Amino acid sequence: MAVAVINYIRPGSLEAFERVVEAFRNRAGLVEGSPGFMGLQVLANRERLEVLVITTWESREAYEAWVESSRFREAHSRARSSGSGSSSEGVLYDVVDHVCRS
Repeated sequence: MAVAVINYIRPGSLEAFERVVEAFRNRAGLVEGSPGFMGLQVLANRERLEVLVITTWESREAYEAWVESSRFREAHSRARSSGSGSSSEGVLYDVVDHVCRS
């Protein structure tokens, strides 16, 4: 069964929010080559100082393999340096329905 992971990032200030958003605009793109990876969306809400990162995966196992990979560590070491004062929470969901229009 496909899963989605939503990371709720809450920067502690407007400056930290801008750094997090800029980091996603300039990200390395390492997740795209991961087996089982289906998609990525990054949503930013300046008023709430909140960034949602939604990834979808073919299975929980595919997601877990990504989290254990050296590419994950590399991608997230770059991101950590941009988000000082931020809190982050990741939540995994089963995908019940998925519609995507190109």
